[in-house]
Amino acid sequence: MERAVGNGRPFSMAKFYLDTAEGVVEHLVFDDADRKIHLQRTSDVTANIEQNKREFNDASRGRDGLGDKVASIPMGVALTWLERYGVDVFNRNHWPAVKRLLNDPEWRYLRTAPGHI
Repeated sequence: MERAVGNGRPFSMAKFYLDTAEGVVEHLVFDDADRKIHLQRTSDVTANIEQNKREFNDASRGRDGLGDKVASIPMGVALTWLERYGVDVFNRNHWPAVKRLLNDPEWRYLRTAPGHI
């Protein structure tokens, strides 16, 4: 039996979402097959990737007060890495895995500087 929710629609047809920081949108999706609610995250990282490409190709880039910037990781990617690989970009003990991912060609557009990290 389906329960009615917002606007009188059955739950399986209802769409709920949470727009989080950094442009990550979380959708609650009901799967009729397994009768479970799943969390689906989406984010548009296009602007971040384009900025990274500009910085990567900027010959005048240099050190700032923090050192050499080598990458910019959008929150949506950070969440993907945590879910897919168990890598937490905010945990300094995971830095070797973060470096490995940043050196992987699949994630090259997160880089803001050439070379090997």
